[in-house]
Amino acid sequence: MARKPTPSENVAQMPTRCCAEGCSQKAARMNFCSEHFVWFKEGLVNREGQRPSDFDKKYQAFAARHKKAA
Repeated sequence: MARKPTPSENVAQMPTRCCAEGCSQKAARMNFCSEHFVWFKEGLVNREGQRPSDFDKKYQAFAARHKKAA
């Protein structure tokens, strides 16, 4: 006879840390810390937290936009 899971075993655990490469901060939005969430919105990291192949070009453009705004 198969064992029926208890309610505590039937809960999906959400990630508690940022999923960006090398980051160990607490996740705030969509499994990213606040800094990497901005990076995700700008296209500097994908949903899995990996950097794209043209990261350097995108980061330089991102930095120039945010330096100009500040």
